[in-house]
Amino acid sequence: MQIKRAELWSRNQFDLRYLIYGKELYLVERCCERIRTQALENGYSERISLSVSYDFQWDAFTGQLGQMDLFGSKKLIELRLPASGRPGLQGAKILAECVKSPGDDTAVVVIAGAMESSIKRTAWFKAWTDHAVVVDNPEMQRGEFRGWIKRSLDNRQVNYQPEVVGRLAYYFEGNMLAAANEIRKLVLGNDGSTITVEEIDRIVSDQARFNTFSFVDACLAGSTARALRQLRLLQNEGTEPILVLWVMAREYRTVYKIAFAATNGLQTAPIFNKLRIWQTKQQTILQAARRLGLEGSVVALRQLARADRILKGREAAKAGGIWDEFENIVIHVCGIAGGAR
Repeated sequence: MQIKRAELWSRNQFDLRYLIYGKELYLVERCCERIRTQALENGYSERISLSVSYDFQWDAFTGQLGQMDLFGSKKLIELRLPASGRPGLQGAKILAECVKSPGDDTAVVVIAGAMESSIKRTAWFKAWTDHAVVVDNPEMQRGEFRGWIKRSLDNRQVNYQPEVVGRLAYYFEGNMLAAANEIRKLVLGNDGSTITVEEIDRIVSDQARFNTFSFVDACLAGSTARALRQLRLLQNEGTEPILVLWVMAREYRTVYKIAFAATNGLQTAPIFNKLRIWQTKQQTILQAARRLGLEGSVVALRQLARADRILKGREAAKAGGIWDEFENIVIHVCGIAGGAR
């Protein structure tokens, strides 16, 4: 049974089979937290977590399904599928069977990221849709994300400048988990004063994991040497490659839109206004769009698409791995003229 995420919070009934998936991993985890709370309230006091990897033994899962606890306690099994969302042939068969005959003492939550349409056509997925509670958590759109940030701040009863919502949306769009953590820290550290845009900028620039923004700004400005230094710093700090890719992809998509508008004689101001990009940021994006042009912007997006496939294991990286792929993107985006900066 497909339901919306909000319905999960309003349901009083606790079910024995759940499939929670979606691109917005923060919302996936919130759904899982809700189910854990309901499980405890209904006497499912034991929680077992299993993750499906390349060497996963499905006997570990089926054994837990059939294993009775010595003291008769009920248990909740959380089964996390791999990033691909595919359980494999054996796993698909087991999942299709177990959902149809749930035991009263064991509840199961299957957890996954985004599901491709081909997965949704498989027998196991259809079986879970028919016999379990299924919740999809798609990525929030820009307007939804801003609304969620505003509600998160309002619910915590803090004072803030109206522009703070837009600034947080800019820094964290596409990363709800990071946004939620930042809002939580803002609230905990607030002394009752009004949260300002300047405070958001200062906090973000002070945090090592957000050196990615400074890095991408260097790329947009065409400062090759500075961008490459910061890229290696991010690598040495152990920054997750997916975060670097996320920030680059977001900025370069905007560069492409501006380059496309300029090439076709369109006004760029409406695009900046629609994307809510502030004045100082507009200048660096315009600079990159002029330097790359439409053709160069397309090449950058293709390079990013390749990096995305590498991170997802769908394409092999050349010698040097993903960080060398990033370096090639930097060199392309900055251009030869940026090398002396």
